[in-house]
Amino acid sequence: MDAIVEILLEWGLTGLLIAAFTESFISPVLPDLLLIPLALTHPQNAIYYGLAATVVSVMGGLIGYVLGLKIGLPAARRFIPARYIDKIYGVVKENALWAIFLASLSPIPYKFISITAGALKINLPLFLLISFLGRGKRFLLEGILIFYFGPQAVEMFTQHKDDLLIISLILITVVGLIAYVIKKSRKTETVADKL
Repeated sequence: MDAIVEILLEWGLTGLLIAAFTESFISPVLPDLLLIPLALTHPQNAIYYGLAATVVSVMGGLIGYVLGLKIGLPAARRFIPARYIDKIYGVVKENALWAIFLASLSPIPYKFISITAGALKINLPLFLLISFLGRGKRFLLEGILIFYFGPQAVEMFTQHKDDLLIISLILITVVGLIAYVIKKSRKTETVADKL
């Protein structure tokens, strides 16, 4: 894998785009392994690299979605490890928006979510929008931080990676709970109005 990363790094932006695109449906190479060194080498282009990785990653997610749509959930089980498929299926089926968003920035490989979203026939525009937000939070944020803070941003990533993930999950949970309460209260009001 290190040899692949080295080759992709030699290709510069093209290597980053290949990694970001293929990681969304098949490749094990994380775009971060290319994005961070490229952005540190050319900090003036860091935001551009982050945006490019975000857009191309979502385009790759579309390929994963179509694969899931074509092969269906039973066939997706052949490509996705059993330890992931049941968790992903349950979470995506219950709440597609949050599942796609969280998976697009979490340690669960995004390719598993994109394939499962297609297999479950999740609304495509919604899938693309949420994927863009989640992938943007991951890649674009890295580019922005490197643009403004340079090598210190990498220290922030490594020292506070777990803290940032926990804070993000807490914020997302709070927003999700607020949205749930609002949705529930609107349903209650609608039922009360009908009576």
